[in-house]
Amino acid sequence: MKTIRKIGPHLFDLKSAGIFYKDQRNALLIRKSHLFDAPWYLSQNTDVAMAGIDPALHYARHGAYEGRNPSPFFDSLGYIAANPDVGAAHLNPLVHYIKWGRKERRPTGSPPVTQFGTPITPTIALDRTPDFRPDNELVGSFEQFTSSYPSPRNKTGRIVVFASYSADSAIHPYVVYYLQSLRKISDTIIFVADNKFPDDELAKLTGIVDAHICERHEEYDFGSYKRGIVYANERGILSDADELLLCNDSCYGPVYDFDKLFEEMSTRKCDFWGLTDNSQFSYHLQSYFVVFKKNVFSSQAFIKFFSAIKKEKSVSDVILNYEVVMTSYFRDLGLTSSCYTDDGGDVIDEARRLNPNLTVFPNLLLEVGCPLLKVKAFKKTAANYDGIGAFLRKIHSVNPELYTYIIEHSHPSRFFEADGVRFSIITPFYNRKSSIFRSIDSVLGQRHAIYELILVDDGSTDGAYDAIIERYSDEMSGGKIKLIRSNERTGVSAARNAGLAKASGPWIAYLDSDNCLKPNFLSTFASSIIEHPNHRLFYSCFENQSDGVVRGRRPFNRPALLKANYIDLGAFVHSRDMFRNLGGFDTTMRRLVDWDLIIRYTEKAPAVFIPHPLMIYNDAATDKSRISVSESLDDARVYLRGKHGMPITITTIVPAYNHESYISQALDSAIKQAGDFIHEIIVCDDGSSDRTRDIVKGYVQKHRHLVRDVSNDENLGISSTFRKCIDNAAGDFIAILEGDDYWSSPDKLQKQLKFLMDNPDCSMVFSMIDVVNTQNGTKRLLNRQKVLTRSKLTGSDFLNDPSMNLIANFSSCLFKSGLMKSLPDRLFEGRFNEIALAFQLEKSGAIGFIQEVLSVYRQHPQGVWTGSDKRRQLESAIQARHMVKDVAAPAYHDRIQSVIDQKSSELTELDIRDPLGS
Repeated sequence: MKTIRKIGPHLFDLKSAGIFYKDQRNALLIRKSHLFDAPWYLSQNTDVAMAGIDPALHYARHGAYEGRNPSPFFDSLGYIAANPDVGAAHLNPLVHYIKWGRKERRPTGSPPVTQFGTPITPTIALDRTPDFRPDNELVGSFEQFTSSYPSPRNKTGRIVVFASYSADSAIHPYVVYYLQSLRKISDTIIFVADNKFPDDELAKLTGIVDAHICERHEEYDFGSYKRGIVYANERGILSDADELLLCNDSCYGPVYDFDKLFEEMSTRKCDFWGLTDNSQFSYHLQSYFVVFKKNVFSSQAFIKFFSAIKKEKSVSDVILNYEVVMTSYFRDLGLTSSCYTDDGGDVIDEARRLNPNLTVFPNLLLEVGCPLLKVKAFKKTAANYDGIGAFLRKIHSVNPELYTYIIEHSHPSRFFEADGVRFSIITPFYNRKSSIFRSIDSVLGQRHAIYELILVDDGSTDGAYDAIIERYSDEMSGGKIKLIRSNERTGVSAARNAGLAKASGPWIAYLDSDNCLKPNFLSTFASSIIEHPNHRLFYSCFENQSDGVVRGRRPFNRPALLKANYIDLGAFVHSRDMFRNLGGFDTTMRRLVDWDLIIRYTEKAPAVFIPHPLMIYNDAATDKSRISVSESLDDARVYLRGKHGMPITITTIVPAYNHESYISQALDSAIKQAGDFIHEIIVCDDGSSDRTRDIVKGYVQKHRHLVRDVSNDENLGISSTFRKCIDNAAGDFIAILEGDDYWSSPDKLQKQLKFLMDNPDCSMVFSMIDVVNTQNGTKRLLNRQKVLTRSKLTGSDFLNDPSMNLIANFSSCLFKSGLMKSLPDRLFEGRFNEIALAFQLEKSGAIGFIQEVLSVYRQHPQGVWTGSDKRRQLESAIQARHMVKDVAAPAYHDRIQSVIDQKSSELTELDIRDPLGS
């Protein structure tokens, strides 16, 4: 039967053209081609699969004859229609393209209508006049070679040094395409590779480059730049040039011709420029494409910089020692730089905020006219914020010729399969009618189409259930949204478990009802799932709603996870079989249920980290409906540590200022602490003018595993120092040891830890102290502590003492970390003090007391309190008690005011007796 297919204006008779091959060599050639996808071919041609025929052999003998396509990226009939001489010569279209068509840059015709079920707009390949001259013989010498090379369309005064490295010793078509485009805008191209090539590969450069240097030097791209610059300088090529372009093969392109780029940058007043910059480590232009003007590359400073390049241990060292340094090196000489993407406006600024490396935003770079795209952006999800599959389609529509080279080199076609990854997103809620619509809409706005949103109403009474039905009835009838209702409140763990039981997707994601997903959340996770087919756990970083700060930007590390959770459940995706094998959420827990789940799921398998903020986290500390606000963090953390057999951690913070005479004894007493806990010591010297900082550095050097220095270079004040220390503390509990005090017992922390573990209703605990007078050497106990008979105190106990200060000294205390990290700003206005802190914490639990001396408080003339005169002490006392009143429970306000009035009266009497304060 005659097979006739109409293609545009052409009628092509496949059978009469004789495209019928039985040659095993053609089948082998087809099988090795990146344009032949055997699994895809079998999925599209079930008759071939059922017959058990080798797909490559079938295509060679029958498939092309029948008009079948070898992959989503090559159209057999389209190729014949675009190249009628191929049909006339009775040639298999793909075989012809592999052997000759690619080199001749033949148009490939239209791609199939669909790729993995996604419509593709047919596009004819770009009609470009090839510069490739296959008959030229490549000669490495510049003098022998330049006369036979094509000149650019117009004299440009531009020289290019192109750095290359090929692990397989092949010069790939995308590199040839890149070089051909550079040929059009340059007078000279010097190709420098960090490896050798066989002669048949070097022949691909014929007619394109003017000279090549191919040798293994292991100095990465900067070593290649150095060799190209030396070569050009020794032959006088640099002296004749006006611009020097250094670029490398880490990019695909150009997507657009280079003309517009150089025309735009010619208007910028600068001495050197690049396509993109990066502020990581320090500001610098990225070295994959940077242009120097004559006044720069003709200087001795330029030659000196590149001559100093040597072999480094790793590419990271090359970046730090050369790329990062290069921009500042030339700018320090008074030269000016510019970056092409500087004119990108707010959208570029927002991208830089999310990631200082703009190359991870290829779609954005394309939109602002950047002609080059990083190769790794088509290989790794972490290097492409915009999604690989979607971006590939865009490249196909903009530059189909470049698209074929990308497909052939990076093999990114598997990322089209990401479109078929199916998710179940679970959202429990309770009385969230005011906020849940925003969360739901963020799911419905996903670029990825295959998902179900399972909403679990945990006994809401605010009408949220009915409001969701009314607003999203279409999505519910279409299966996008499933709504589950509980008649009573069961808790977030039970609600999530109910959602898990109903989930049909093989991949599970979670969304809290006050958070939002970014539009590329699902598509990015889907790409990562395809990239890592053997992994079942994935997570990304996320962004604070209040200030846009990106959090959780940390590669997976199990020991670090056990120490403190840095993975938010809203940025975590796992396979459904993890739930089936390991169970769901612990219904006995009210908080940290996500940390518990992640600890269990990652016990045997690591999670893949995606370094893009894909979720917006509601971090409003005043929202009482949030579990992280209403439920105790400290109690949950202690429970979790016990459940998983993890040791408790204690952070001792040591604020110091001009304590050179005392700091060593303080640190020694902290280092000697022993017990069933992990200990870390944070020291913050507040800009001392004596040797305190030097002593601290010595302890850090000697005890790196234990002591950490977060000191201030200038004096910021005691309250700022305390706040900084608390912010840096990672422990479950926080102890304070002021730099002029010390602990008299090596069991101080262990005894206080045991007290708080045995008395979870307490928010903190303090002990008795010895007060030492450094001037006369006397030691005494405080009477107000000696008379205490109970181990749990309230605000009334404090008010019963005239001083209101039963604690007397921070160094005698141990606190629950969660409470300390959520202290109100008011406590840090003025002097951070024990009395106000006690009344603040008393609202969360009793104040524990151990009737044993465990700490020593020094009284010395330089002390904040003992170094003050009577007037300053009274003024400080009044300020402190005003702070106490502001944070204390309302039941204590009247009694606190009476104390303030009494202190004010004492100050007035003092002013009457001594008006000049003498």
